[in-house]
Amino acid sequence: MAADLSVRETAIDGLLVVDLVVHGDGRGWFKENWQRAKMVPLGVPDFVPVQENMSHNLQAGVTRGFHAEPWDKYVSVASGRVFGAWVDLRAGDGFGTLVTVEIAPGTAVFVPRGVANAYQALEPGTSYCYLVNEHWSAAARDRYTFVNLADPTIDCPWPIPLAEAVLSEADERHPFLDAVTPMPRTGRTIITGGDGQLGRALRRALPEAEVLSRADLDIADPASVAAFDFDHVETIINAAAWTAVDAAETAEGRLDCWRTNVDGVARLVEIARRHRATLVHISSDYVFDGTREVHDESEPVAPLSAYGASKAAGDALVATL
Repeated sequence: MAADLSVRETAIDGLLVVDLVVHGDGRGWFKENWQRAKMVPLGVPDFVPVQENMSHNLQAGVTRGFHAEPWDKYVSVASGRVFGAWVDLRAGDGFGTLVTVEIAPGTAVFVPRGVANAYQALEPGTSYCYLVNEHWSAAARDRYTFVNLADPTIDCPWPIPLAEAVLSEADERHPFLDAVTPMPRTGRTIITGGDGQLGRALRRALPEAEVLSRADLDIADPASVAAFDFDHVETIINAAAWTAVDAAETAEGRLDCWRTNVDGVARLVEIARRHRATLVHISSDYVFDGTREVHDESEPVAPLSAYGASKAAGDALVATL
């Protein structure tokens, strides 16, 4: 058991082993299994988990994997022990790299997107737990990448031979490494507000980006944002904004302006945080009071209009990332 909380790197880029502090006595033990305020400064990504799953294994030898899922995960055990194994299935020099770690209550592992996860229960009654930063759905399985537990190139040293282990038929059918298509490392770049003046200019400057019209993604509409597929988005360039300065001074205009420039930006901030994406946000000189000809980062924000106030509020939200 670790005396202090610590984080170790591994041979797979981004795969981290977390040594947890476990407090035990005659009653049993207690641990802080996931503690954001302590773990993030030590290097664990602030991956914003939204769902926890638990897999209870009745007997030793139950073996599951290898599954590379389209989200990050943080794995541990609530009881028992597992032999954990991970294979990097992302495109690049690390493709096919294997890392193994035994996980007991004092160990957790952060698994980045594109790294295939597997484990073998070493004790009866082992409960395996994992936090993920996307909600699971049956449709998401189409974005998984798999590799066979018995792949001869990976040559994972399972403590209990697979011939004596308990596997699902699905896991037995997974492809070998030489038939696996690597997950791309470079994520998607999307541009909101693609039909506006700025959006059209960005379309010409960034031909590889996905340029989204308001019909594709309306950041002012919670349902539109919830329905959009942000899987593997790496960069969000927000060119969507309410820019009708005079109309924003009307009762109705103020509401519409705020919905886009503040509420909509807040949704993008949350999406960027959850996906660990870069959010590029465009401000306006209307956030200042006009007393200076040249603006720099040190100038205090002092908007004089409803539009300026909405842009300043959006800027403040983005600054929290």
